[in-house]
Amino acid sequence: MANVLQNSFPVSAKVGAGIINNVHTDVAVLGFSNCVVAIVTQLVSVGSIIKAVGTSAAASTQDAFYDAQLAVDQLSTSADIPVEVKFVLGSSSATAASSLYQVLATHIYQHRREKDPLDSRPLIIGIGLRLPREYKLSQLDDDAGQPDLGEFLVTMQAIAGLVDECYAQ
Repeated sequence: MANVLQNSFPVSAKVGAGIINNVHTDVAVLGFSNCVVAIVTQLVSVGSIIKAVGTSAAASTQDAFYDAQLAVDQLSTSADIPVEVKFVLGSSSATAASSLYQVLATHIYQHRREKDPLDSRPLIIGIGLRLPREYKLSQLDDDAGQPDLGEFLVTMQAIAGLVDECYAQ
């Protein structure tokens, strides 16, 4: 992690940068009262904006024996809470890149909730990553190369750590 610049009024804003897979990566995290906005880019722009919101299948039940406080307590202590992910800008078409962006948004949301279980604000994340060609192809296209998902997992964890450093400052 390089520098983290911070401003707390009227909106908490933190900006950081780091090198991930030998690529300069910029991160900005804005904390609004009703949501957290994170921008992650290796391209000096974003191509997709995704909204990630923690959900609870149990919270929507109308069962008379449903204990809402128990459900909140369980969700606030679990890192693997269900997350609804929706593309706000960009293509959610059947490409490996869009699927990986959804996984990244879910991972960052869950990572943030693990660090601060009481913060249930939605995450709006703008993503612009330099991805190998294999990730950009439609799943219907024929390609001899297979993307290395293990490499993306390492990238995803590094990005989540970078966002967390900005968020925690």
